Amino acid sequence: MDISGSPSRSPGWRSSHTPDSLLITSDTLALSLSIIICALAVYRAFTSRRVLAAPIYRNRALWTGTVAVIIAAFDGWGIVLENTSSSVAFGIVPPPGTPEFYAFVILTAAAAAVVFAWIDSTIRVALELDFKHRDAVRWKSLRPVAGAALVIGIIVAQFATIGWQVLASAALLATAAAYMAAALVIGDSRVRDMTMKRYIRWMGFLVASLILLFGTNVVSAYLNFPLAISAYFLFRISGSLLKTAPLSAAGAERSPPEGQPGAIQNQGPLQGPR
Repeated sequence: MDISGSPSRSPGWRSSHTPDSLLITSDTLALSLSIIICALAVYRAFTSRRVLAAPIYRNRALWTGTVAVIIAAFDGWGIVLENTSSSVAFGIVPPPGTPEFYAFVILTAAAAAVVFAWIDSTIRVALELDFKHRDAVRWKSLRPVAGAALVIGIIVAQFATIGWQVLASAALLATAAAYMAAALVIGDSRVRDMTMKRYIRWMGFLVASLILLFGTNVVSAYLNFPLAISAYFLFRISGSLLKTAPLSAAGAERSPPEGQPGAIQNQGPLQGPR
């Protein structure tokens, strides 16, 4: 998913940065691995949602599964496009000016908005679970700025054609991601609920991996291997809720007897924000 622009997509760079077959093959393998991991994350998230007792955990599972579906869809798009497009210098982004390009920009911006909504809702849950309700890095007041920076940065990146535009869009996206990661890390340190602490911590790792993606895409539109890393963190997020979260009655019946490996203590539903 080329979401930060790349000099290889610039007309001025196209002749000297046309990728070879090895680069395309390696990127295809990375995207394929990401799809497999995301598919496992989708299964774990939606399966856990059926057995978790508290709404706060079920909502986290639903968000996680939805984001995993979105990432897998973009991975699949990339595999098809970079192996079939006649304009291989553009990576997984359709050639600018085509109807497919504008559709890609709209869908990418919409996907970024969904991902931001997931991150935002998780940070707000962390703020509510903090006993003192402290506002981590002034998130409540600056969240619209972070969301706008993420979505606008992704849109601008697709139209970047010269070096400074590419670097500026990547810097904007990396700054927004770093701010969200900081809010998650600080929120994690202030939450006492062990299930949410684990969930938020892995989310912080995932958002940090996006910074790496923005950086590699500046070098080449075919360096999307950080998506496989992000998919791994998403997989860990999807499984974090089942380790200590209370189960529903149906879920408790499916779990191993107490005291056996894999048993989960049914502590009763957690009361908290959704």
